[in-house]
Amino acid sequence: MSKNPSVPTAASGSRFAKGGVAVALLVVALLVVLAFVRPTTVSTGPDQVALHYTGGAFTPTRFGDCVGTSTRAWDGPGDKHFSYPSSQRNYVFGEGGDRPSMTFVTKDGIEMSVDGVASFLLNTECQTLRRFHDLIGNRYSAYMDTSDGNGSVGWLTMLSVYVSKPLETAIDRASQNYTYTDLYTDPNVKAQWERDVLEQLPDLVGRQIDGEEEFFVNFSITLQKPVPPEQVKEALIAQQEAVARAKAREAEAEAQVKAAEAQVKVERAEAEKIQERIKVLGRDGYLRQYAIDKGLNPYQPSTSGIIQNRE
Repeated sequence: MSKNPSVPTAASGSRFAKGGVAVALLVVALLVVLAFVRPTTVSTGPDQVALHYTGGAFTPTRFGDCVGTSTRAWDGPGDKHFSYPSSQRNYVFGEGGDRPSMTFVTKDGIEMSVDGVASFLLNTECQTLRRFHDLIGNRYSAYMDTSDGNGSVGWLTMLSVYVSKPLETAIDRASQNYTYTDLYTDPNVKAQWERDVLEQLPDLVGRQIDGEEEFFVNFSITLQKPVPPEQVKEALIAQQEAVARAKAREAEAEAQVKAAEAQVKVERAEAEKIQERIKVLGRDGYLRQYAIDKGLNPYQPSTSGIIQNRE
């Protein structure tokens, strides 16, 4: 009896299974290869730049080049890109900010707190930015991890060391020249204090960094009105109210004195006027004229001519 040629034999089935395994291994191998050889890409926004580092599975990481703003680039497999901001950055301290309010002690030993914002630029000159990344940015993972322009958690951690600490020192040093009442009540003193803080800040930031590079530039600072502790604030308000009341009383007394002095001047002028009229009219003439002016009759009838002495 002859065999049906359409029915697979055991040998042919074995060959088919081996072929399937080979195909599967080939697909896996292709996927592995694609994982290692697919190109990397970076797309920077209008306020971003990036650093390009070459590397791969079997090669060391080396700096490649800098990627400018608003640029899309494709690079080799295994390469890496690290984005950093090129626009002004703000470090906000206070409620809802990057850190709580800053506290400091004044010349007269009162602890105050202040909210504000420090603004600056990251120096994105290519070689300077590369140095920043190698020394600081990579250590803290401070590069941008989103495409919306916001900093990463590592960026804020880095700023807490390289900006926040120097800013605390600058505020504390500048505050040693002023009393809490001056800072709290005098806007001109507060403005000078703010300028003092800004003057010291760049140098203090630079001391945190190894080398001569300026990684952060173009600082500006805005400080809100500093606030003393609540009990000190209440006492100061009470003092100000007492001073205001005293000034009001002083002003009232001064007004009364001026009114009295004015009245004396009026009366003196009136007396001088009377003296002049007396000189012209004589005393009796003036009195008769005064009576007439007041609606009186200075010429009363006399009975001396009517009454006779009768015995």
